[in-house]
Amino acid sequence: MLLTPLAPLGQQRVACDTTAGPFTVLLNESLSPLGVMRVTDLVKSGFMEGQLLYRVIPGLLVQFGVAADPAVTARWQGRARRIADEPNKMPFLHGTLSFAGAGVNSRTSHLFVALSPNGMRLGRGTPHESTLGHVVEGMETFERVVANYRRSGYKDTGSLQRALRTKGNAAAAGFPLLDRIRACRLAARR
Repeated sequence: MLLTPLAPLGQQRVACDTTAGPFTVLLNESLSPLGVMRVTDLVKSGFMEGQLLYRVIPGLLVQFGVAADPAVTARWQGRARRIADEPNKMPFLHGTLSFAGAGVNSRTSHLFVALSPNGMRLGRGTPHESTLGHVVEGMETFERVVANYRRSGYKDTGSLQRALRTKGNAAAAGFPLLDRIRACRLAARR
């Protein structure tokens, strides 16, 4: 089952606090109505709170989107929770927010923020990668996330994704230096 948009098109701010600092994303429904609706639903439900910024690839992306509690993640995963792909209407920039996925119509809750220089190559020919909006405040937070990751000496923490889905943040006990999202909230709608 694929979800369809119900809300009128507009912009929505999402303000997040992380262990590396705050950031604000300006979501744009005209770019991805289904995607923006899903992100706002995730934020309203509290899904983002406590989740790890578990995949850090300097110069490419910072990924998140697995709840701290596996029971919460399970409510947002699976075929019935997928949303349809939408064409990418804007080239990726430093700070673009997009869904990560595993192929056609696979978007659920996994998100990433693109980083320069290589993140600008994303969103081309990958159906689940489309611009949802952009980080408009706090890009330095992602610079700190990358710096913290480099200092940690961790290698390929993207492999944590499967274990996080089934065990929650407990799966990352061996990675105590990963940054995490403390909380996100919807800010003023435009």
